[in-house]
Amino acid sequence: MRLSVCSKRLSALFLALLLAVSLAAPALAAEPGYVNFQQKENVYTEGMFSDVPLDWYTEYVAAVYELGLMQGDADGRFRPDDGVTLAETCALLARIHRTYYGGAAKLEQGEPWYQVYVDYCRDHALLPEEITDWNAPAKRGEFAAMLSRALPEGALPQINEIAEGGIPDVEENENSAGIYRLYRAGILTGNDIYGSFKPNNGIRRSEVSAVVARMVYRSLRCTVTLQPKPPYPDLKEGPRQENDFFADAAMLGNSLVDGMMLCCDIPMKYFGKTSGTVRMNRLGELLQGHYGKVYIQLGINDISGGMDSFIGGYRTIIEKIREAMPEADIYIMAITPVTKHKSAVGSFPMTKINATNELLYALAEEMQCWYLDSCTLLCNEEGYLPDAYAGWDGSPHLDAKGYVAWAEIIRTYYAPITEE
Repeated sequence: MRLSVCSKRLSALFLALLLAVSLAAPALAAEPGYVNFQQKENVYTEGMFSDVPLDWYTEYVAAVYELGLMQGDADGRFRPDDGVTLAETCALLARIHRTYYGGAAKLEQGEPWYQVYVDYCRDHALLPEEITDWNAPAKRGEFAAMLSRALPEGALPQINEIAEGGIPDVEENENSAGIYRLYRAGILTGNDIYGSFKPNNGIRRSEVSAVVARMVYRSLRCTVTLQPKPPYPDLKEGPRQENDFFADAAMLGNSLVDGMMLCCDIPMKYFGKTSGTVRMNRLGELLQGHYGKVYIQLGINDISGGMDSFIGGYRTIIEKIREAMPEADIYIMAITPVTKHKSAVGSFPMTKINATNELLYALAEEMQCWYLDSCTLLCNEEGYLPDAYAGWDGSPHLDAKGYVAWAEIIRTYYAPITEE
């Protein structure tokens, strides 16, 4: 298992900081250093943000708020599940850098509000390249690469031994050096025992608060030991497979499977069921045949129930398929996304869909199945299903264009093919 040890608890850190501030409140030091993060600009009180309960990120939020590095909105919310833009990332980069070097975190804002931070970062050579759309959502890789420039090399000493290529889903590109720098410094730890980072996903403000707090408080940094990642469950994009590839394939699932059968041209056997769940489906019919590839699309109708029961039922389905077809490649398909509007007003919030997909990924890893991440691949930059792909109900059902896009994902992401 991955070992992750944060050197001190946040509560101990705050006790020490409060004691230090109560004894003396010196002006910001003229010299660069972490001492410049001891001067607080705000006072955090429990419950001041209506949407920040007692959770894993609560004390991180308090830490960055008190330093003036992150704020809430005018309605008294911190918005922990929201993403951040490139402009907001740039502002954090400027605030951390400026505070470390003895200045105040806040800068006088103009129009647009972020221009002063962009100018500061350019003046200090903190931006790697020209960014044209500052309002675009920041991806995790972009965010990490930008923040890695906030502190000098000596302020981010290596505490973790992580070899090049040791983070399984981080390929060498313009962001990778910064990502590895933050992993080695104990600021990033990954999402699983292998250190997977998901660099192309968005990053939530709750996660941002943790990264920023570890940047400015060395005692919060974590030591990690990453496990080598087995070949399952990730799939890489490959050449598009034609119809003969699916001659021995079947798909089990809910009404989305019926839609796939009607709207796309992949000639496999379809076992869909309206309102299908892990307990009510057409598994018995599927088991009467024999297939070399089995795709499972279940979960959207289960997300309002208990997750332990859901995963247990899913595990039973896999066990029965594997018993009947031991050589079959089993694909656990991610729950497909919904539109931003549907997520906000319906019974299928993307936060719940994403959390359930994390459980499905872990199940695929555990049972050595393949995980087909059609959720991420169907999402737009904001992390939702594009409106153009939404079906008659606005999602979770898709329209014909959505099913065609999904079918192309199935055709291009598949288990490695060994040469005979």
